[in-house]
This record gives sequence, C-alpha cells and structure tokens, in this order.
Amino acid sequence: MQAGEAIAKAQAWLRFGTPADLTRGEHAVRVEHERVREVPDGWLVPYNTIRALDGGDRLASLVPRPVLLVRANGELRRPDPGPDGLGPSVPVAFAGQEDWREILEPEFARGGVAYLGVPSSAVLGWRKFDPAGGPTGEIRVNPGYRPGPERLGHPAMETPLEHLLGCLEVQRFSRERYLAGLLTAAVHIPVDPRTERPIPSLWQENPRILTVFSSSRRLPVGTAKWVRMDVRSFAAEFPGAGLAVNPGSFPSDSVTVEELTWARARWPFLRAVSRIVEVPAEYSAPVVSMIEQLRAGTEGIDPSAGLRDAAGKARAAGFELSVEDCQRFVLGRAWEQRNGVGSGGIDSPDDDLAGQSWPEDLGENGLVAGYDAAGRVRPHVSSSGKFFRQDTSGDRFAWHRVAGAFAGFAAGEALGSAVDSASWSEIKTRFGEEGIAEPVSAGRPGPLTRRLLFQTEGLLRALPARFGGAAPGGLMALGALFSRPGPDIPAGWLSRVPELRDGPTEPPLAGDDVTFLVLGMVAALCGGGPASDAATAAQVGRLLATGAGADGPTAEAAGVLAELFTALFHADAPPPQVVCRRVSEREGARGPAVAALAAAVRAQAEQIRPDPEELDGFGTGRTAVDALGRAMLAVSRRFFDPRRAMRAAVNHSGRSAITGAIAGAVVGARAGIPGLPQDWLGGQGSSGLLETVAGDAFWHFSARSPAEDERFAAEWARRYPRLWPSSQP
Repeated sequence: MQAGEAIAKAQAWLRFGTPADLTRGEHAVRVEHERVREVPDGWLVPYNTIRALDGGDRLASLVPRPVLLVRANGELRRPDPGPDGLGPSVPVAFAGQEDWREILEPEFARGGVAYLGVPSSAVLGWRKFDPAGGPTGEIRVNPGYRPGPERLGHPAMETPLEHLLGCLEVQRFSRERYLAGLLTAAVHIPVDPRTERPIPSLWQENPRILTVFSSSRRLPVGTAKWVRMDVRSFAAEFPGAGLAVNPGSFPSDSVTVEELTWARARWPFLRAVSRIVEVPAEYSAPVVSMIEQLRAGTEGIDPSAGLRDAAGKARAAGFELSVEDCQRFVLGRAWEQRNGVGSGGIDSPDDDLAGQSWPEDLGENGLVAGYDAAGRVRPHVSSSGKFFRQDTSGDRFAWHRVAGAFAGFAAGEALGSAVDSASWSEIKTRFGEEGIAEPVSAGRPGPLTRRLLFQTEGLLRALPARFGGAAPGGLMALGALFSRPGPDIPAGWLSRVPELRDGPTEPPLAGDDVTFLVLGMVAALCGGGPASDAATAAQVGRLLATGAGADGPTAEAAGVLAELFTALFHADAPPPQVVCRRVSEREGARGPAVAALAAAVRAQAEQIRPDPEELDGFGTGRTAVDALGRAMLAVSRRFFDPRRAMRAAVNHSGRSAITGAIAGAVVGARAGIPGLPQDWLGGQGSSGLLETVAGDAFWHFSARSPAEDERFAAEWARRYPRLWPSSQP
C-alpha cells in the first residue's frame, strides 16, 4: 500500500465511517497530507480541523491530535495515544456496525513492542460493547490465538528486546518487522572496566559478530561494567559487525550486518537514542556509599565481605541483586559482624547469645531469622530469596525453587484459608464479583504450612542423605507417626519455636482428605538426592500417605504430586504444564490423579472462560484428587502470573486453602521467592522459618550433605536426630 491509498482509506472513514460526515460543517476535518508517515504496521494518517490547519486557528485544533493507522490490508486502527506510543493499536469502530473490541494477551500488550503491530495470534478474543460504550457481557473466542512465550512456559520477558525476541520465536512478527523493532531496542555489552571496550572474548570472526545480552540479569557472572545501547547506536559504533543476542539460551537470535544495514535504510526516521555505561548494583554509588558509612560507624568491620560472591550466586541462579538487595546485604552483614556471627555453617544451641544485640525489626535491617536446634532465633544476612547462604549446590535441585515453593505454599494457603469450603456464590457475596484478591493475614503459619514444616523436619530425621529407597514398612510407619506423633519420640527443634507452639489439635482425617497432599510435596524433597529420583519420591509419597491413613486414590495423588514437585525442584525445571503432560503420559500412568493432571493440560488451551467456572467443572472440590486437579487447572491456565494463579486456585467452591497452597508452591518453585507477590509474604509468620526449613531440606539431600560433611555432621545430628536406628529408612 502506498501513501495515497492510505489517505484515501482514511478520508473514506472520515466521510462515511462515523455517524456524521466529519469532513463537512463548522468543525470539518481533513487529512494532514504532509505528516503522513509509514511505520512498520502500516501508514500513520493524522487529521485535524480545517480551521486549525488552513485558517491558523490554534484554539480549533483537536487535542490530542487524532491519527488513524491504515494497515496494508486496509484495516483502520487507532495507534496508542500514550506519551511513548509503544502500546497496542485498537480497531476503529464504524457507524452502524457492532462494536467488538479486542481482548489482548496481557503479556503482549504491556511488552513495549505492540506498536509494531497487533497480530491476530495475540488476540484472545473479542468483547462486545453496546452503542453507549458499555460491555454487553458477550465474548467471542479467537480460534487463531496462539500462546506467547511466557504462556508457553519460558521465563518472564523483562525488557522490550526480550519481548521482541519472544514474538519472533512464536512467529507473531515477521523477521522484517522484528528488525524494525530491533533498531530501537537496547542491548547490554560487557566491557573492560578501564577501557570500556567490549570484552575481547565476546567477539567472533568470519563473520564479525559481537555477543550481547537482552537484559542486565542475563550478563555473565563476574561482569563488572557494561554498556547499554540501542541497536542503531551499536551499528554506528561497530560498523561491519553483526550481533548474537543471548546465545545458547531463550530468547536468542543472531543478526547479520547485512540485516542491520537493510533495517537502517528501510526505517531511516528511527534515531539512535541511548548509550549508557552501567555497573552492577554491588559496585553502584549508593551501595558503595552505604559500605563506607557503615565502616565509619563501626571500627573493624567490612560489610562488603561476601557481597560479590552473593551477587555471583544470585546471577548463576537466574537472578540479579538490585541496589536495594545489596544495601540490605551490607546492612545485615554489618549486624552479623558486630555480633561475631559468621557467614555460613550451622548455629549451635550451645552458643552463648548473651553478648549479642539485634534490631527489633530484622527485615528493615537486612536480616532474616534463622534458627538453631534449640528453636532460638539466630539472625543472618538476608539473601532476598536469590541465593542460598550456605556454600553448597544441589545434586539436581535448585535452592531457589525449593525455597520459593515453601513461601508460595504459605502464601497460597493464607489466601485460600479465608474462603476454605465456601461456595463460589458465598465468596462473591463476601468479597465481590472477582472473589478474594488478597490474603487475610493471620500473623502465623496456617495449619497446612505447619504440616509442611513439621513433616519436612520428620523426613530429614528419618531419611539419610543418600536415600535411594527403603522397605515399605518403615515409610508407612513414618506416615503413621506424622498422623499420630508417638510420646516416645523426642520432639524436634521446630516444636521449640514460639510461633509453632500450641498449634490447634486436628481431628483424625478421612481417607480422601485433602491434607494428605502435603505429604506429596514433602516426599519430593528426597527426589533430588544423589541416590534417588522422581520414582523414589513418588513411592515415598504413596507410602507416607498410606501409613497416615489415606485411601488408595488419595495415596496415589500424593505420589503423583511428589513426582510433579521432583521435576519442578530441578534447576532446569520445565514449565508446570509440561511436567503435568509428562507425568500424565508416562508409560503405565493411570488413575484419578493422573486424569486430573491430564485435565489440567487440556485446560491450558482455553484462556477466556472464567476460572471459577473452569475449576468448579472438575469434581466436587472436596477430595484430595479433586483438590489436586483444581489446583493444577488454575496453574496450567495462569502459571505465568503467580498472583493471578493463586487467585484462580482459591476462588471456587471447594477446599480453597489446599488448592491455593499447591498452586502457590508450584508457581513459587517456578518463580522463586522474588517472583512471588512480595506484599503477600510478610503476614504469614516468619519468612525466615520457611527459608530455614526449605534450606535445610535442600542441603540435606544436596551433593554434599551436612550429614556427611565432617565440619557439620555432629551439629547436624543434634539438629535432626534420627527417629530410628540406622538400619531403618
């Protein structure tokens, strides 16, 4: 389409597409021919009043100045009127026609690349509006919608460049349109701290290509300085060079110098906008200033000790310490050093704490509560949920996934407990048409979270680090112990923690009770050990639940959940719906729990049907199998947004506390603590307690367990004394 054709389309709409002919009368408008411009999505055709354009009457000018977007296929749309214009365009309404408005995939709409065009594959459906502009409630589903990269399970896209790469990967944009957007997208180039030239190892020759990154979080561990610049600036500064973005990871792409040359010639009006030298947060001026202030305030301390290692560990786990994270770290490290506390190891109950002095608000001072074997609070520097404070790595599991699952479990339970067992109509009556949206804080862990903590402690006391299978009788006895603690078994350290004392007495459970599912998540913790796997964890989950009194389908559900979480705890865990599919399709998989996962996989394809309607369509919501199915239905549809996933999991007629907890654990394992709603994590009791138990479980079954490390073995045995002699499991 040429400019003249686009102008003709716009003029036809001005005359015939509105209730009145806009080109006639006192306030008649016309196209501003001299300002018509081609953009990647078509032609921008501005118009204004004739009095303003031809008569010089500035007061008669339309504000904001209206623009039509005419696509190559003749479709008319309105571009984003916002100050940056990076949002999606919307279809233009025609007089006498029904008003159907697009429902866009939210991740695409807010990604900063929708100005390049709204592909039909990003449209979830259409919502009908009446002549007065109000929604009628009628919705049409778009059969041509295809999930974007985040809904397919890829990590969250953090920058416009990552959204752009994602759109290319899922074929929402042609390569030509992608290249147009690439010119103004920012890349990150690690540079020598002194010369500020690219690190030599990033260059490839024949053809000449420079490795760059789409966000600062993706920079290699140890990067001390980088340049952030748009690609047009890159092409000007490094003529003759192409670029490789995020090689070896998703999203990634390689762009040749010929492609860059073509794009610059095709879109000459796109100008270079940025070239900024940046440093990681641990080297930033605010952090350096705080370190100097703390040193000046207390003689003999070095609050920066361990900060670079912590930043490297966080980056290796896929996170990036922010300036605020680093400031919390150095503030907490200063408190540790004032009190003579080391940076690792196991706190002993024999330590004399009389000379220590800690702030009342640990979190505000960069600290988190740890605990020793006497149940005493032992503050440590905060990791912001981004790295494990101990100097160890998992055999197959990642600490941030285990810790995120524990935190998400508690948050999901807190959200769902306020509406547990209520019907959907009752929930709407109490909380509005959208249901409950925020947790009702109880100030302490809920009963399901208490089970998770105590049963995890029991698992660590019962199973050796290199557990690879055991006699069914021993595991069933452990399950029975979980359900009815024996008086002859000495209590563990958790029973000495004040906020866990005097918990409510729970009645015996029915065979299909939803709380047996907690055992499945607990059993998964042993699945990452050196001598175990998902099948081991599933067996443990089934036997623990059976011993605790679960019926057959419920015990099987606990085993399936153990298998599910074993996969989700892995460092390179696939998306939840992929795990569900693998478990449900593995050879020999059958039974109600497997059918529940299969239903969750099918539910992912339909994104517009209301979540309560979808969840209430699966079973009664009262049994363990139904709870598993409903939780995974919510996760399968909304896993890419943890807040939305947990809300979906609790707003239904059923056992909302357990469905919220399971959904929270799944999205927490995926996103880690930093990816969970931070405002939901503070009211469920001590976050340090959850991190402590999760970290202990991760460490116990890690590549070098403290139980087998001569530096820690004796103290670990005091912390987790064996429930049975070593001859038993």
